[in-house]
Amino acid sequence: HQACKHSSLVESVEHIFCLCFRVRSAWLWLRAKVTELLSDQGPAPAVSNTELIMLMYPKCRREAEAAFLLCTFMELVDREVAGKKKELMVGTVRGVLRAKVEQISSRAAPEIHFPLGWL
Repeated sequence: HQACKHSSLVESVEHIFCLCFRVRSAWLWLRAKVTELLSDQGPAPAVSNTELIMLMYPKCRREAEAAFLLCTFMELVDREVAGKKKELMVGTVRGVLRAKVEQISSRAAPEIHFPLGWL
C-alpha cells in the first residue's frame, strides 16, 4: 500500500493482515473473537499475529470456528484491501461472517456453531 511504503513499513504477512491501517481495526476485533474461541479450556494461549494468520495455534474445541474466522478474514483482506484498495471495516467483516454462517447452516457441511448474536 502506498501510504505504508511512504512510512517505510515492511510488507510482511503480519503487516498485510494485522498492522496495516486498512485492516487494523477489523483485525483487532477478529483477534479478540479468535482469542475468545481459543480460551475455551482455560486462559488464552500466547499466540502472535503471524501464528494466528498461519493457523498455528493450539488445538481447542472451537478449532473449526477459529479457522473459519481467520480464513474468511484473509479472503476479505485479499479481495477488499489488496484487490480494491479499500479499508476493511469491522461491520464488513461481521456482515460477511454472518452471511457465510447462514449459508453454511442451510447445507450439508462441517458444522460451525457460534452463539446467537456473537458475530
